[in-house]
Amino acid sequence: MATRYWVASLPVDQGFSASSLWSRLQESISKQAFDTSLYRFNIPNLRVGTLDSLLALSDDLLKANSFIEGVSHKIRRQIEELERVSGVVSSSLTVDGVPVDSYLTRQ
Repeated sequence: MATRYWVASLPVDQGFSASSLWSRLQESISKQAFDTSLYRFNIPNLRVGTLDSLLALSDDLLKANSFIEGVSHKIRRQIEELERVSGVVSSSLTVDGVPVDSYLTRQ
């Protein structure tokens, strides 16, 4: 039979320390299942905010990335349209020394 592991994440509220919460968890579980081994896995605190705020920022970053990508493609299409209408191909147009198409499509 395969070993089963459960991962429990407990918030440390005001007035409790992580070690006191760990002790309470051990006591509670040992009353119900004395042969259950518990292993503590410390997760470092986030430098800024909470996991929820980090996920929200990640979502915002995806939205901003999509928006910026869309705007850059519109600008490229406008430049191509201007070149087509004027009949002059401006091969000298670069971004950071790289042709616009190469700059926009690099990853």
